[in-house]
Amino acid sequence: MSHEAMQRYFAAFNRGDTDGMLAEVTDDLAHHVNEGQVRRGKAAFGEFCAHMSRCYREELTDMVLFVSEDGTRGAAEYVVNGTYLATDAGLPEAQGQTYRL
Repeated sequence: MSHEAMQRYFAAFNRGDTDGMLAEVTDDLAHHVNEGQVRRGKAAFGEFCAHMSRCYREELTDMVLFVSEDGTRGAAEYVVNGTYLATDAGLPEAQGQTYRL
């Protein structure tokens, strides 16, 4: 993954552009989420993004991107600034709460 591809991905994230995000990942994507479940493939990741877009509005700031010299590995560090838009199953009722992670 190139530094430019990571920049495009995160720019799409900040625009709320799921199609733009999906354009930057491969079909064999393995999305490791905080809850421990691994989502495999673009379709599963797209469903996750649709759910997140419905329940949350998030913007990433203070971002630092890391890419290995051979482009085979990348990582990102950032702050998530969010608003809880619609109640997510198993969580308290959404009332426009804001958060910073």
